[in-house]
Amino acid sequence: MWIRSGSAVTVKHYAKRYGVDRYTAYDDLTAVGFALTDSAQQWAHRPSTIPRRTVERATLPVHDKWWIVLDGRPFFVAGYTSGGAPYGTFADEVPPIR
Repeated sequence: MWIRSGSAVTVKHYAKRYGVDRYTAYDDLTAVGFALTDSAQQWAHRPSTIPRRTVERATLPVHDKWWIVLDGRPFFVAGYTSGGAPYGTFADEVPPIR
């Protein structure tokens, strides 16, 4: 195992090697009983999450063969792929006509 190899194991190296964040790396290393330096204590407590602003989605019914509702948003269907998936653009991504 990498930890037993004798090479320097830090929270940063563990996180990079295993593709996890540093809070998870800290939890993993302490769970297996690995002794960490005092500077690693900064990763002991994960900060609370920041609530994100939600975007209101248009829920208007669409009655046109070129428009569908995709992910709660009006979507203009420009065509279909060979597999049958629609491609096009969302109504809120089209610049207004002047």
